[in-house]
This record gives sequence, C-alpha cells and structure tokens, in this order.
Amino acid sequence: MKKILLTSLFFLLTACAVQHRETNKLASQLYLQTPQQVLLQMQKIEPPERDYAQYHLNIGLLQLFSSDFKSAIDSLSQAKKEMAALAAISISENAAAGTINETLRSYSGYPTDRVMVHNMLALSYLFNDDIDGARVEMLQADIAMKKLATKSTLSGQLASTHLISGIIYEMLDEQSNALISYRHSEQLIKQRNLTVPIGLQKSLLRLSYRVDRNGQYELYKEQYSGFPTPLVNNNGKQIFSLYFDGVVSHKIENSLLVPSGNGEQLIRISMPAYPNVKRVSKYAKINDTNAQVSTELIENLDKTVREDLAEEYPSILLLTTTRAIAKYELVSQADKQDSLLGALVNLATVLTEVADLRSWNILPSSIQFAYLETNDTEITINTVNKVDQTISLSNGSKNLLLISSLDTPVFHYQQ
Repeated sequence: MKKILLTSLFFLLTACAVQHRETNKLASQLYLQTPQQVLLQMQKIEPPERDYAQYHLNIGLLQLFSSDFKSAIDSLSQAKKEMAALAAISISENAAAGTINETLRSYSGYPTDRVMVHNMLALSYLFNDDIDGARVEMLQADIAMKKLATKSTLSGQLASTHLISGIIYEMLDEQSNALISYRHSEQLIKQRNLTVPIGLQKSLLRLSYRVDRNGQYELYKEQYSGFPTPLVNNNGKQIFSLYFDGVVSHKIENSLLVPSGNGEQLIRISMPAYPNVKRVSKYAKINDTNAQVSTELIENLDKTVREDLAEEYPSILLLTTTRAIAKYELVSQADKQDSLLGALVNLATVLTEVADLRSWNILPSSIQFAYLETNDTEITINTVNKVDQTISLSNGSKNLLLISSLDTPVFHYQQ
C-alpha cells in the first residue's frame, strides 16, 4: 500500500511539473502561431485550482490579443479576484510547499502581475468602448502600486501604468490628473535609468502648458528643449501608440543532485531562474504624409519579472533548504522501517523536488510608446515583418493604438 501511495504521489506531482512546462512552451509558440491558435490550445488545459490565477491571466491576455474584449475582461477580472483572495496563503499550502515542493502553493501573482492586470483590463475596456471602466481600472492600479511601494526597491512600480492612466485622463479632458500621471511615469523611467521617450516629453510639455504655463511648463521647457510651443486650441488628431514587443522570458529550472553527508541518500535542490536572453528590439513606426514617429521603450518587462524573482529568491532558497532537511529526515525514518521503503521514499523525494516555474508568461517583453499629432484623415502603421496597416481618423479625435509584434491587427480606440 505504501508503494502504491508513493507511486500515486509521484505521478501527481510530475504531472503538475509537466503542465507548467507545457504552459511555458505554449507561450513560446506565440512567435510561430496566432494568439487565437495558442488560446485554443491553452483552453484545453485543465489546471488545478491553485493555478487558476496564472491560467486566467494567460487566457485573458490571449483573448485581448484575439479581439475578444468582453471575454478578456471576464478572465482578467477573475484573475484579479483570485490574486487578491490569495494574498494570505493558507497554512496547509505552506506546509505542503515546505515538505514536497512549491508548486503546491497557490499562484498569487508577482508584483508585476498584480499591476499589469489592471493595464490589460483597462485596454480591454477601452477597446470594448468603455472608457469609464478603463478609468476605474487605472484608479485601482494606482492603489495596487501604492500598496506594493517600498523605499528600497521599485517592486510593482510600472511607468507604463502611469502612462496609460495619463492617456485615459487626457482623453477625458482631466488635464491635471493626466499631468500628474505623466510626471509619475517620467520619474520611474528616470529611476530605471532609461531615456524618457519623446512622446512622453511632448505630453509633459503639452499638459504643463495648459495647466501651469508659468510654472511647471517653464521647468519642462528647460529640460526638454527643441519643441515648438504647444497649441491651446489644437483641432488636429492626437494619436497615442503603445507597442508590445515580443513575449516575456519564461522560467527554467536549475537543479543540483548531491549525496548526503553520510552518502546514504540523494538530495536534490531545484530553484527557478530566468535564462540569459539576448533580444533584438523591434519598433513600430507611425506615419502621416508629413512625419514619422517611432515607438520608444517605456517598460522593460523582461527586467521587471527578473526583479520580482530576485526579490523572492531568499525566501525560496530558505524554503528549499528547509524542505531538503525535512525530506532527509523522512527518508531516514522510512529506512529504519524498511531499507526498500527507504530507497523508494528517497526516490520520491528526489523526483518530486521541482522548481516553481509559474509566471504570467504571455506578457510582452517590453512596452513602447509614441505620440503623433496630425491633420491627416488616416495614418499608416509599419512594423517589422508585417504588412502596413492604415487607420482612419475622425476630425478632432483622440486615438489610442495598441500595436503588437505578434500576429494581431492594430487595435484602435477613438474618443
């Protein structure tokens, strides 16, 4: 009976590990298949309840990329609720993670996940023609970032979130709120030692000129020179463009198998890690008859997810070490009863020691931004290896474009 139980436990836990690797593999398929095709494959997975948050995050983003905005709102909202509910992990889950492996703990999302879910929900609301829903989502994002804020790290602090908030406020003619959001975005970009995109520089100049012409505008004009004085009554069309480049890296497992001090057992240590990846950044270009602007980096998500893991790494290492000691004692007790049982338990402890590879692995590797004002009735979007796409514009309109390096159309919201 003990052997049967051990065998059942082994197959249950290895099945979880295989499923997590399959999810990572599907994320990588986005470079070769359409989001709709990957979505259909992802929906065939039946995740355990502890993986629901990760599952709904991935499904929701794939639905957004597939233009199914209502379903994306439902799935991402579900993920948001699940992550909030899991803020306090149960004692039983902690015990299982401390004795078997960390995949038995419910996935509650990393700081980047808990903020990015609001970004993706806001975009889903916008493309579903609900700007008020998008505004509410960004207010929640601001609360989430304040809860995650610390003096020592930038954990959960995303420049793209403040940027999207600023765009939504500007579309709603809430100019003071828009300026505050753009300023927060600029501050985070500088803290991460990135260059402030020209589009954001123009936004700061444009809004400060309207809100505080003799104060903040003069300061920004000294900092960002070379631009013409903004127009107060500009009847042209405004185009805010977001570009999602690539797919974020997924975790790999680093394992070490060593004999115990007395040589009677094998002990395995498995830790999650991100591989070294050399990326060639791609950019989108937005053209009218007189000008061309290129998107510029505003958020390196490939870096923020690594920061999330690095911040959690000491606690993962501690739990892994504690678990190795507990497994050693378990094998020792089993060996005292029966040497064959001891060998089987040792094998089970080795094979069930797997790293937690879960993450929101459908996210783009980076988010870029560009801004254009035009009097033309249409503009052209150009991206690498994709056919140019034309967008029609209404007079005096404010437009948000979401462009992706994946096989998707250009998503367009017009206010």
